[in-house]
Amino acid sequence: MSQTADNLSLATLPDNGRKRALSNASLSSTRPEPKSIIEIRISNESCSSNKRANLEQQQPQQQAQADDATSGRGNMEQQQPKLQESNAIELTAEEQQLDQEYRANCSIFLQHLPCFKLQESKTPKCRECRRRHGLQAATLSSGNISSSNNNSSNSNNNDIYCRFYEFRRLQYNEAGELSVAGFPNPYQEPTSDDYSIWQPDGKTAPTAGYMDIQVCRYILLHAGDQFCYLWRQEAEALKLHENPDGTIAWKKAVQGIREICDVCDTTLFNYHWTCNKCGFGVCIDCFKDRKEGLQVKRRIETQRGNDEHQWLLCTDEKQQKHSLSELMLTQIIAGDALNVLGRLLHEVRMLWQVPQVCGCLLSKQQVKDEDLTQFIEDMIKESQLKQQTSASSLATAQTLQQQQRLELLHAKKLEFARQHGIDYVPGRVWTKETLGKDPITSAFDNFKHINFLRKGLAGLRRFLPPRAMTLAHSTQLAPGVPHEWLCDGKLLRLTDPMHPDNRVLYQEVWKCGQPVMISEVARSLNLDLWHPQAFCRDFGDKPNDLINCLNGNLVPNQPMRHFWEGFQCMHKRLLDANGKPMLLKLKDWPPGDDFAEILPTRFADLMRGLPMPEYTLRTGNLNIASCLPKMFVPPDLGPKMYNAYGSALHPDKGTTNLHLDISDAVNIMVYVGIPTDEDSKPQLAATQRAIALGGCDYITRARCQSPDVLPGALWHIFPARDADKIRDLLNRVTLEKGFRLEPDHDPIHDQNWYLDDKLRARLFKEYGVEGYPIVQCLGDAVFIPAGAPHQVQNLHNCIKVAEDFVSPENITHCYHLTHEFRRLSHSHTNHEDKLQIKNIIYHAIKDCCTILTRALEERIDQETAKLQSGV
Repeated sequence: MSQTADNLSLATLPDNGRKRALSNASLSSTRPEPKSIIEIRISNESCSSNKRANLEQQQPQQQAQADDATSGRGNMEQQQPKLQESNAIELTAEEQQLDQEYRANCSIFLQHLPCFKLQESKTPKCRECRRRHGLQAATLSSGNISSSNNNSSNSNNNDIYCRFYEFRRLQYNEAGELSVAGFPNPYQEPTSDDYSIWQPDGKTAPTAGYMDIQVCRYILLHAGDQFCYLWRQEAEALKLHENPDGTIAWKKAVQGIREICDVCDTTLFNYHWTCNKCGFGVCIDCFKDRKEGLQVKRRIETQRGNDEHQWLLCTDEKQQKHSLSELMLTQIIAGDALNVLGRLLHEVRMLWQVPQVCGCLLSKQQVKDEDLTQFIEDMIKESQLKQQTSASSLATAQTLQQQQRLELLHAKKLEFARQHGIDYVPGRVWTKETLGKDPITSAFDNFKHINFLRKGLAGLRRFLPPRAMTLAHSTQLAPGVPHEWLCDGKLLRLTDPMHPDNRVLYQEVWKCGQPVMISEVARSLNLDLWHPQAFCRDFGDKPNDLINCLNGNLVPNQPMRHFWEGFQCMHKRLLDANGKPMLLKLKDWPPGDDFAEILPTRFADLMRGLPMPEYTLRTGNLNIASCLPKMFVPPDLGPKMYNAYGSALHPDKGTTNLHLDISDAVNIMVYVGIPTDEDSKPQLAATQRAIALGGCDYITRARCQSPDVLPGALWHIFPARDADKIRDLLNRVTLEKGFRLEPDHDPIHDQNWYLDDKLRARLFKEYGVEGYPIVQCLGDAVFIPAGAPHQVQNLHNCIKVAEDFVSPENITHCYHLTHEFRRLSHSHTNHEDKLQIKNIIYHAIKDCCTILTRALEERIDQETAKLQSGV
């Protein structure tokens, strides 16, 4: 059930990264008194059976071929042959000594060995160990492995895959028989270190590092309500629980392990249900669907080892179905930390004047201490000043000196305002619109006039209306920032990628779900590193798969020299069956998790040149993925490369078909070229026709006709709010063509459609949906919001590189898409949840609450010290 992310290689991890240290079961912690209206009261006086779900073990190729299922998740267990006593796995000297101690004192201990290594045990084996058990029996009986290899490090390194490893309690009786003695208690077992992962305290430093007051308030503004919904969903698990045994077991979070649901592959955040016999695990949503009869019935026949709902059968001797009433409720978060953080979140947002629209009773509280309110208002105004000059870990020495001068200037003005009762807010520009206004507090002022919330699969989604601006208005908001407006004032194009005030305009449109383009990024990059000749020189002999964009066919295992040489020479391109040059793109190269390893110099160059670094860098304080603790498996956020030939001569063929991503992304054009061995006039003419046909505005067309500008790719990005309308149109077109709709497929996620001018015209006429046509030239960076359907057509030969990130503005879309992806088929590339958005939200909220709470405590201590000293 548990998996590592794609960017972790078990072969490269040190032993202490693969194995968990034996926890001390005697340590306990005190449970705080419940105070929340959403309090989850748990009685765990006696522990009973549950499971330890751990990292999936990769099986040998022969075993994978023998399994009926193809997901590779451990959902293809079959009845395994029994090992005879003579074939038992021998223990190391250390393991034998520990086992003898447990036998001698007959005390309860946490399972310290995988199930297949338990000696003379009749305790149930987890589904991973049972499969390994059978594999070992078959191997030993064939005589292909010596007994000495059974004690090798390879065997020991696989301990972590056992689902009950360091989770199940065991005990020897006086006769030396081993039996199950329950599972850890979530309120008695966690240590202070376990709590520090989940609960803010006065000692633990926030994972995200530097975040100032305004950044914390901004994150709480956009992610706080989603956390409240997540909290209420967790509380609902207790109402869904059917097992008459009210015991709840605790599954400790383990470094390098991502727990996932055995049914939908979604990351398990906290509450879930497990089988105490085989370790099968199911998330809240799948449990609820099954209970309410909403489980999706697949058209395919039930696979062997699964029931009619595609739930895995238990791997015990009877191979029974998993009954809802027999599954054990399990939690991952230590103790009451979830409730503690939930209460703290509402208190912090109330104190720090962050609007709350979650609607729960805790959001209705008000601050009654006027002195405390004054402290916080002063701190907010001071933090606004610091934010104006990019006071972050990314600030240069020059900006820091400028900040110090401005701090001194505004400190005097702030003191004057206090003495005369003036509502003063630091900033660079003071107008009637901005004077005295807090951008965080006033961010939701217009919500009462807007139906911005829609009920969806994952609660309420926030859709702000698109923001159209004029140059006159935006210049007032951010004077001195070079920019222009495209797409009738809805697409912001910034022309100085490193201007310190870019964020002011960027956030104005980004929070409305609109894409952004930043030009001249190439000035910060070494373009020689990104030239096709450089890639051909460095990787020309390496094989990789290619895709013919004209028909979607795979051209497997080709030396990349064939691809890179075709960038500048048509006569060196591969030919199809008709003898015509193929329109190729390089498939999945380099692998996302290997980019920094395969291309270290280019990786460093990209990291130095990323625009909006506070969002796009992995350590950016507005990239809330940086809040995920290091012990969690990090999501694969890139970089990724997109390399393809130009297809302007084929206007109905896309380089990348319509799709959407679960996270935000920035895509940078690092190379644009035209083959030099043929007449370029037809290609240039086709490019201008494609731009005009794509619906681009006058400013864009004029830019692309400049002799200094070479258009690279034509994008069409659609608002996330219109994804369902696009789905409806594509489903109608599918039916009109006489095809049937598959229940577990999606016309956007399947990436089988490119919306040509006819389909785009129909989309606008019948649904009123209009996208953003964007022409990306050399050095342009296109920012794509999470959940926004988009497609790309390369006009000329292009090399693009993209980096994903998770912005607080689009957190509701990420959350919703996680639920949307889980309904896809298991074979779908987007099915598995690799982003872990629930964990990201939780730890971002935890870090922000920690920082704001500490800042207030420090300010109160300072004021108290002043009063005591008489200053």
